[in-house]
Amino acid sequence: MIVALALAAAFASGVDLRRLGLLAAAVYFPWAVGAVVVWIIWKARPDEDHRPSLFCEGVAAELRAGSTLRDALATAATSVGSTDSTVNHPHAFPISEVAASVGKQFPTIAEELRLTVINAARSGSRAADLFDEIGSLAIAQSEIRREVRIATAPGRATAMLLVGAPAVYLATQADSGGVSRMLESSQQRIVVMIGLALFFIGVVAAAVIVIRASR
Repeated sequence: MIVALALAAAFASGVDLRRLGLLAAAVYFPWAVGAVVVWIIWKARPDEDHRPSLFCEGVAAELRAGSTLRDALATAATSVGSTDSTVNHPHAFPISEVAASVGKQFPTIAEELRLTVINAARSGSRAADLFDEIGSLAIAQSEIRREVRIATAPGRATAMLLVGAPAVYLATQADSGGVSRMLESSQQRIVVMIGLALFFIGVVAAAVIVIRASR
C-alpha cells in the first residue's frame, strides 16, 4: 500500500511514466527485472577478439605488396600488438617454430594458421589468398560465437538468478544462525543435509551449463 501511494505521489509530481513503470516492475517483480538486467549485461559485453582476422588480413596485404612471408608475419604481428619475440622477429627462427608461435598467438585458428604458414613457406604461390581464407574463417567463427552467446544469454541469466537467490538466502541464514538452529534438531538434520546436498549439486550443474554456454 505504501509503495502504491509513493508511486501515485510520484506520478502526481510529474515523474516520467517509463521511469515509474520500471520502478514499479522492480518493486513488484524483482526477479523478472533482475533477469532482464543480467541479460542486458551479458549482451553488452565486448565483441569477440578480431585480432586473428586482422592479422591474416595484414599478412595478405603485405604479401601482395611484395614483402616476404617472414616480413609480412612480423609486420602483421606488430600491427595487432603481438609481444611474442618469435613472431615479431621471425628471421631468427626456423619457419616451423614461427608457425607454431603464430598459432599460439591466435588459438581460435591455431592449427589452420600453423599449417598455412608452413605451406606458404614451402610453395610461395598464392599465399595471400590462403591468409585471406583463414581470415574469413576467423571472422565466421567470431560471429558464430557472438550469436550463440546472445541466444543463450537469457538462459544463463535465469540460471544465475535461480542459483544466486537461494545462495544469498542460504548465506543470510548461515550468518544469522538459522542453519545452525535447524541442524540442532535431530529430526530436521537429515532433511536439512539432503536439501543442502541437492542445492550444491544444483549449483554445480548450473555453473557447468553457464560455463559451457559462455564458450
